[in-house]
Order: sequence, then structure tokens, then C-alpha cells
Amino acid sequence: MAPITEPELRNGLKAWLFARSGSHGVRMLEEFGIERGAARIDLAVVSSVLEAYELKSDLDTFSRLHNQIHAYNRVFDRLWIVTGSTHVLAALAVVPRWWGILVAHRIAPISLEFRELRVAESNPIQDAMSLAQLLWRDEALQLMRSHGVKTGQRPTRAQLSQRLAEMLDVGTLRESVAQFLTLRSMATAVRL
Repeated sequence: MAPITEPELRNGLKAWLFARSGSHGVRMLEEFGIERGAARIDLAVVSSVLEAYELKSDLDTFSRLHNQIHAYNRVFDRLWIVTGSTHVLAALAVVPRWWGILVAHRIAPISLEFRELRVAESNPIQDAMSLAQLLWRDEALQLMRSHGVKTGQRPTRAQLSQRLAEMLDVGTLRESVAQFLTLRSMATAVRL
């Protein structure tokens, strides 16, 4: 069988997630930038939780993943690596034990099947600042007002993020970020 390409893996994963979720109020964000664009996750799925999927096709390498893992760990509730069977051993060696591993198998020339090799667990190391940086300026201002946090004169987005990270616990911030991301009208979002 032919190697599984990135577009096949992405399209197959989106179809698989759609079939599994059948949910409302869930948003898929492709090539979702985090930490002010320092890293991008292939697919973020946002509902009441922030779940992320990093894709590694049969033609990809793991060279950049080592650096990206730390950024992903600071943001998402649950993380998955999605790969073809050629990279299973590399995935097991590279990603933290609490990441899920989803393996794609070709079952026909243009059809993939996905199997959970390991289920994603809750992230033990989310970071308030990294979460706060996901908010747009107006969202950060709205969140600060709703929690009675003073802003001062025309603060920058970075200042707002810093203040939110200092004033709100990670759980409250994470829930608020998930709500804002779900509500956003984004051109790159695909409704499930």
C-alpha cells in the first residue's frame, strides 16, 4: 500500500472526529497558532475542553516535534499524536505518556481507519500565560471586566495576558478561553 500523506491523514482525521462527535458547539481549528505564533498545532478541537491533534504522515519526520511538544503541553487539556503505522515506535518514544496515540491504517487505496493505541489523559502542566495569550485583546478586556480585574489606561494585549495569568487560576482561564474560542467567528474554523 502507498504511504499515508498529510492531506489524507488530515481529511481522514476530520471525518473520523466528525463521525465520533456528532456534537454541537464544537469547533475545529486547523493550523492553530499558540504562544503568539511560536508554535502551530495541526488541528485543535474546542468545546468545553481544548483538545489538540499533531499529525505525522508516513512521509514526515519528528525533527521539529521535540521543540513543539513543550508549547503544546502549556496550552491544551488533552493532546494526541496521529500517525501512520510507520511512525508508531517514534511516537511512543517522543511524546509524553499522557498524550494519546491515534494510528491510521490504510484499508483501501483512498480510505483510512483510525485506532486508538493510547488514550489521551488530562494535561498535568497547563500554563496560565500560554492560555491567556490565546485571547484577542477585546476578549481579554471582556474577561477582565467580568472578573472585576482593573486594566489601567489602554493596556496592550501582552499586558492583558500577563494580568489575566496573574489574577485567574488556570482552570478558570482555561474554561474562559475555551468559551471564547468556541464563539469566535474564524475563517479557518470548520463547524462540526
